Parts: sequence; structure tokens; C-alpha cells
Amino acid sequence: MSIKQSPSVPKPAASTQRARAVATPYIHGKGWAMRRRYKGHDLFVSGHKTAAAAQREMNALVHEVDHHAKPAGAGASKTTLAQALQDYALERLPHLKGAPQEARRINNYLRAAGLRLLQVTALKQVADAPGKAGLGAYYRVELVAHTHERVIPNGLHQHRKAQLSANAGTDRRRAALASTYMADISRAQLQKLVNRMTIEKNSASTIGLERSLLRVVFYHAFAIWGWSELQDNPATQLKMPKVDNSRSRVLSHDEQKLLDAALHDCRNAMVAPTMTLLRETAMRASEPLANATWGDVDWERRVIKLRDAKGGKRDVPLSPPAIQALHALQPGADHEPVVRISYESMRAAWRRACERAGIKDLKIHDLRHTAATRMALKTGNVFLVKALTGHKTMEMLARYVNVTADDVVNVMHDKDTDAGQGSEGVEGVEGGEGGASNVIPFAMRRRA
Repeated sequence: MSIKQSPSVPKPAASTQRARAVATPYIHGKGWAMRRRYKGHDLFVSGHKTAAAAQREMNALVHEVDHHAKPAGAGASKTTLAQALQDYALERLPHLKGAPQEARRINNYLRAAGLRLLQVTALKQVADAPGKAGLGAYYRVELVAHTHERVIPNGLHQHRKAQLSANAGTDRRRAALASTYMADISRAQLQKLVNRMTIEKNSASTIGLERSLLRVVFYHAFAIWGWSELQDNPATQLKMPKVDNSRSRVLSHDEQKLLDAALHDCRNAMVAPTMTLLRETAMRASEPLANATWGDVDWERRVIKLRDAKGGKRDVPLSPPAIQALHALQPGADHEPVVRISYESMRAAWRRACERAGIKDLKIHDLRHTAATRMALKTGNVFLVKALTGHKTMEMLARYVNVTADDVVNVMHDKDTDAGQGSEGVEGVEGGEGGASNVIPFAMRRRA
């Protein structure tokens, strides 16, 4: 659409035209543009549907110059969501512990837009490196050639094929968003993505993580890159499915016998002792896989010193079965990792072992619930449980102690609880003066 000047209006003088071109919006190509030199900065905006939109962006640029913050990059009106995600990833992911998971989410958008993909490589942590907790960057993040296919670990091809079929609508929504300029993305578009992910039965936590990524990128563009035209974050105030990710699944001792036998049948001899170590210590799977070396094992104190776990630095107590598991993992040099298998391989072996043992609905992370619950039933001491799991708050700890009515009945009738039969490495705490018990019942944890 072109705009013609009325022949009845006198044509302005050349000097007037130049002044107007500098100070007011004008037609440039198929849209409105505006140019201005302000405090030594050459400011230029273009591609807007209306003169008012061009004026708003110019005002925002002037505001940034006044506050000594020149916008980074091309700005929200000329940068697609996929490109912004790629730039954000190169800038921030090296310093995030969850970089591999975030990179997989971002690559969904980069793949849809035909951009180069992210490759995340863990860096060796040096104790005297700068940064939080004495650490520098956690990962090296690089761009690699674009491919339409993801690399699928062995044993997960069938699962990935089912995922692609089930999430076809979600992928189409992502592809449309990936090629949309940041300034043009609306809350309604993101709500449609959330709705489609819900319809296609993605979990509420998965949807929440995707929304969280988009929310952070929009905020980063506004606050760090100075894209002030993003006054409203479209990834906020969305109607989200309720997250209910609490679990109460605990491994019983009958199941443990079956599972131990199945794990010892694994081709990789490292799987069984690794699972025993997780069950006895309440560690997250990532902690021994990514953070623990043999130099971190203090055999005299019987602890593993995690230098940078999810909740920060902590010591992990070792029960006798945990120490036996460490010996079975064949201790090596101080710099060598305690566990020398990948998470994907461990998860695949776990799934096959559960199938052989006839055990259903049991995840690796449930071993953390199991360890916490067994310690609570064995000692009744909330502080011992908290020291074992490494939780910072009682509220979070309470999610991991899953005592049942049957456990209470067994205690009432002085029977050994099912969860209390396991670890032999932790004894109850004896009382103080006068023989009084120093154990605090777990049921009183909130008052404690």
C-alpha cells in the first residue's frame, strides 16, 4: 500500500524535507521508518506497520541512550525468537547447571528455524577457578551444523518415535513461533502453544519448563540487551496446567531383592553398584555421575564430598552397603569419576531390569525417596534425614519422606517396618543425660 501526497498541498522546501526526515516517521519500502541522530548515536528504525509504531520504537531508543544503555543486537523488531534463543544460549548456558536440558529445549526452536544447533560439553572444574563456589563456567557451548534429526541414545529410538507422533501439533506451533520476530509474539500465541502441549498430554512440569525458558529469554532481552520495546513479557500470566509432581513411590524390600538380582544380570557390571550407591546415599543420579571423583571420597570419614551439587557443596554420608558399592565400582585415580557410565545407558539398563523383575512405576529418582523414608523410619530423627538428603528446608524434605499407614501400624505393634529393614549403616541416636532419647519424632518435623 502506497501513500500519495495530495497535489493541492504545496511541496515543502528541500531543507524542510530534510528536517522532517530526521524528526518524523516516513514511508520506507513497505513500512514506516524513522531516523535520528541523538547524543552522537545514529538511531534508525524501520519496517513498522504504522507511523506511531515507528515513533514508539524511536522513543524507546532515545530512552536507552539517555540511560547510557545502547541496545544489543538488532532489537526485538528484527530478531526472531529462534535467533534470540540462540544468542541467549551462547551467552548464558555456559554458567547454568541445567545447560544440557535447556539446550535440548532451545534446539527444538533452532531446528525448526533451520539455524545451527547447540552442542554442550561439560568442562573440568578447577577448585581455584573464579566464580560461584570457586567454579568458573560449567559447560562449553558451541554451534554445530543444523540437522533435522536428533541424536537418539541406544534403547530410546522407539520412545522418540512415539514422542514425535504425539507432539506433531506442538512442533508446528514451535516452528511458527521460531520464525516470528520477538516484538510480534503475543501472549495469545504462547497460550496456544501451552494449550496444544496440554492436549498432546505433555506433563504439567514439561510445559512449565518450556514456558519458563521463554519467560527468561524475553526478560533477558528486555533487562540485559536493552530491548525496551518489550515492555510486556508475553510468557507471563498464561493459563498453565497445575503441576502435581509429588511422588510417594518407595522401593519395598521384597522388590529390592528382585531388582538386585535383575541388576546383577546387566551386561555392564557398573550398573548394580551404582544403583546401590544411589539407594543408600539418597544422592540425585546426576551427583555421582557428574560431580564425584575418587578424590572426593573420604574413606576415613566415610563421606563423599560433593563440591558443587544441585543445592551447593555438601558431604554425603556413606552406609556400609554404600562403601561396599564404592569398592565394587573399582576405585581409581583421584581425578577419575566415581561412576563411569552415562545417564542414558544407566536409565536404559534400569528400565530393562525393572521389566525383568516385574516391577512397575519405579523411577531411578524414587531411590532418593526410598533412602529418605528408610532413614526416617529407622531413626525418627528429622535432622539426620535432612543431613542425608541435603535439603535446605523442611518443606522440601517432607516431599521425600513417604511414610504409609502400614509403617505406622508396624511401629505401633513393635514390628520392623518394611522400610526399616534395609540399610545397616546407620544406627539410632542414643539419648543424652539421664538416658533420655535425643531422637525427634518425624511427625513433629514442622514444630522442629
